[in-house]
Amino acid sequence: MKPLEGKVAIITGARRGIGRAEALTLASAGATVVVSDIVLDEEMQSLQEEVAAAGSKSLALVCDVTKKEDIDNVVAQTAEQFGRIDILVNNAQTGLTPVPWEELTDELVTQSFQSGPLASWRFMQAVFPYMKAQGWGRIINTSSGASRGGVENFGHYAMAKGAISSLTYAAATDWGQYGITVNVIYPAILTASLKSYLDSTPGAQAAMEAHIPVKYIGDPLKDLGPIVLFLAGDASGYVTGHPFFIDGGAGQSPR
Repeated sequence: MKPLEGKVAIITGARRGIGRAEALTLASAGATVVVSDIVLDEEMQSLQEEVAAAGSKSLALVCDVTKKEDIDNVVAQTAEQFGRIDILVNNAQTGLTPVPWEELTDELVTQSFQSGPLASWRFMQAVFPYMKAQGWGRIINTSSGASRGGVENFGHYAMAKGAISSLTYAAATDWGQYGITVNVIYPAILTASLKSYLDSTPGAQAAMEAHIPVKYIGDPLKDLGPIVLFLAGDASGYVTGHPFFIDGGAGQSPR
């Protein structure tokens, strides 16, 4: 029996990059995965095909995480079709483009917060009743090393990711009594967008890897997947309110 057999997971921002790797990891472990993103396209279709090849079920839903009604719809459809919600992986986030401080606007900062901590909180609040009734739940939020500084022109993104970390610690404090763990990951992983940048920028990859103690940029499936699988399963039942830096040592230690 696979370790997540019978479990149902929701993964946001799942059609590519980190979210895709998380969905495939959980599906390979036996979980039914509800994969959501702002559009349903060929990438999402291929993801569902990979999930099916792994022997698991999937449901793909459109979700603009800045809209509460979309979030509520994803949770309601998941519960209606599968009867339970066991795992939530909050991955979606906008505001990934660097913006100089003097060019930051209320709109940019608000968008970062709406798609990050507010969306994560709304999803958490929506799945909480199901997890509480079951006496079991796993929530994995996504922060970033940028929230601790060291990355130029990411004030809007850093603020949002820092709020996600605080949200995690607060929920872990209150929800552990119900068998629900809430943890936060800080991934520094080779996504499609990062690969595109590195391929088009001579010397960028070598410069980046020089600052990583393990001397390579992590792969989403190989390096991130096992940590997500641990946090999503029974083995992490005594681990809550913790940050997990999946960055090859680049962050060194929490600030």
